[in-house]
Amino acid sequence: MARDSTTKMSNQELLEKLWALFGRVREPKLTKETTALLCIDLQYVDAHPDFGIGAKARALNIGDFLSYYWFQLEDVVIPNVQRLQAASRRKGIELIHLRVAATTADGRDTTLRYKAMGLVVPRDTKEAQFLPEVGPQGDELVISKVTSSAFNSTNIDRLLRNLGIRNLIITGVVTNGCVESTTRSAAELDYGTIVVSDATAAMAPQLHEHSLLSMSYKDAAIKTTEEVIAILEAI
Repeated sequence: MARDSTTKMSNQELLEKLWALFGRVREPKLTKETTALLCIDLQYVDAHPDFGIGAKARALNIGDFLSYYWFQLEDVVIPNVQRLQAASRRKGIELIHLRVAATTADGRDTTLRYKAMGLVVPRDTKEAQFLPEVGPQGDELVISKVTSSAFNSTNIDRLLRNLGIRNLIITGVVTNGCVESTTRSAAELDYGTIVVSDATAAMAPQLHEHSLLSMSYKDAAIKTTEEVIAILEAI
C-alpha cells in the first residue's frame, strides 16, 4: 500500500475505515432520568467578541482571525443551544452549565497550563459570567472548572452519578478544546455521549471538523440539533 494513501481519503472514507477497525461508538438510549444536557463555556471570556479572547485578539491586531468563530456562535451555535435547552427543559432533562472560572477573586488557583495560555478567569469577573441568552435558569447546576475537561478539576462525575445520569448531550465551545476534552473523559468513564455538531464551534472550520472526526469513531455519537431534538421529543 502506498505510504500516503490516507492523504487521498475523504473524511467519510477515513471514518468508514476507522469504523471497520474499531466499530461504531454506541449510541446512548436517552431517557428523562438518565440524561443531561451539558452547555460548555458559553461565557464572556470565549463566546463574546468584546471580552476575553476577542479583546485580546483585537489588541494583537488579529481580530479578523476570529470572524468565522463569532459568526458561527451568533448565527448557528447560540440559536441551536437555545433550542436544545428549551427542548430539554420541556422534557424535564437536567441542564448543567460549565464555565472556566477560578474559585478565588484573583484567579491564583488557576492551573499552570491555563496561566501559560492566558486563561485566568477570576470568579467575579465579567468573563466568568454566562451569556444570558444561554445561561442557567432556576435551580440548574453551574460548575466552574480550571481545566479543559470538566472531569479533571471538578466533582462532576460524582454529581452525575448522584443524579443517576449516564448519558450526556454535549454542546458549547470550543469543539477541539473543552468540548472534546470533556467528551473524551466522559467516554472513558463509560458515559453515553452525543456531541451536537451544529451546537459547537471552533476558531477555524478545520479545527471543528477534525475534532468531530476524531471523536466520532471512539468517543461520541455525532448528531445535529434537529436529530437530537427529534430524539428528545420522542422521550
